[in-house]
Amino acid sequence: MAEYTQYGTIESDIYSEINEIRVQINRLKEMQKKGILKGVDVVIQELTKKELKLKEAKVLSVHKYAITEITVKKNGKDVTRWQTQCGETRPRCSSYEALIDKLYSFYFDATAITNYSFRTIFEAALDEKIRTEAPKEKTIQDYHITYKAFITDEFGSRDIRLIKPSELKEYIQTVSASHAPSKKRFYKFKGILNLAFEYASDPERRYIEFNPVPAKNKAYAKNFTPTSRKPEDKAFQPDEIELIRSHLWERVRKERYDVNGYAILFSSETGVREGEIPSLKWSDISGNAIHIHSQQNDERRDGKKIFYYNPTTKNEKGVSNNGRYIPITNRIRVILDELKEKQNELGIVSEWVFCKEDGEWMTTVSYYEALYRVTKKLGLRLSNNHAFRMALNSYVYVPMGLPVTERAKLLGHSVETNLKYYTFARTDDYIDELCEKMNAYNGENSGFSPFGEKGTLGYLKILDFEAKKESLESARIQAFS
Repeated sequence: MAEYTQYGTIESDIYSEINEIRVQINRLKEMQKKGILKGVDVVIQELTKKELKLKEAKVLSVHKYAITEITVKKNGKDVTRWQTQCGETRPRCSSYEALIDKLYSFYFDATAITNYSFRTIFEAALDEKIRTEAPKEKTIQDYHITYKAFITDEFGSRDIRLIKPSELKEYIQTVSASHAPSKKRFYKFKGILNLAFEYASDPERRYIEFNPVPAKNKAYAKNFTPTSRKPEDKAFQPDEIELIRSHLWERVRKERYDVNGYAILFSSETGVREGEIPSLKWSDISGNAIHIHSQQNDERRDGKKIFYYNPTTKNEKGVSNNGRYIPITNRIRVILDELKEKQNELGIVSEWVFCKEDGEWMTTVSYYEALYRVTKKLGLRLSNNHAFRMALNSYVYVPMGLPVTERAKLLGHSVETNLKYYTFARTDDYIDELCEKMNAYNGENSGFSPFGEKGTLGYLKILDFEAKKESLESARIQAFS
């Protein structure tokens, strides 16, 4: 099957090959910036040469004018330029390669429109976005998924030049009423519309005079009912966390090797992000602290989900700031000790703390699915890892008296985020308990400390990682006493 343009055809296999080379080059450059790949300049150069050769062959098959090399004056100096005739213009570039690129864009980049259906324009617009912005495969897939979800066959077949603004508003209203989308999905829906209509109204094409997509979101405001859930409804309650822990401790001690169970227990005690669990290495644990400075990310490559190591945390946004440190409490120590003991018994050798039996790191997908199954089995309404982070902040760190700066540091986000999204009033039982502790602390029960005889460290007891430890069974008793 061939792609049709106003200057002829370009075989879809050649077209796809050129696009695939461009995707590979952009992917390699992106990974180079992240420090994931080094020394791939030669590969990029070879791919660039291959891309140019394919483009040159297609251009010369339709271009009828001579391409000449000339010398022109620039800032008083002679410089070489390449030029040719192209339609009503005479493009001139500093290199032959750049001129071929320009001619290829002129002849083949803008797919000729044999019909002006919304679907055809959308596909052409998305193709241009891929070529000019090189979005990730996951982003491209999102566009296709959103299109299928919100664009009907009837609307997709309509001539975009004949869609009136009032008809578009009616369609947005109808779709919003029938789907009742979340804010995120509604904006993705609008993104599909804007992509197509902006492409059609661009001065380069002018299929339509202007983009008719309304800037305001009246349809969304009318048809979407925002959630009234309180922040505390998004966190596991203390009794729920204890239920999860009890269930998992029983499970991990029965099963041969339950890495997901240990990972969930670890998360419930540390409040780490889901992606920070698989990327944790044994070398990140030293002394009495755990160094959190990486995460596992994923992207789609050739239609498959690929997981890769990102040497930065989510809040660092690609620029390492040495991550953060989490103290090793006696509860955390028991988890790590038991996990390491199981790995030694089974002969598992791996740099990853939470690895599978073959030594490979676990994935965020397997962790999420394991947590989901546990919470559903226990009849809990929440099933996401974020609920541990919120609970640890407000049900442990706040009662301990940790200042917000320390709470934010331990969880790896800003003070503003901690106050706005992670700090909330506790349940009635916890408020009553806190009142008793505060009254006792103020002298109503002399000699009573709200955090035990050893102050805050009695609640968050830290064990020396390298120090000689008691037997494992003794540590367990201490941890849960």
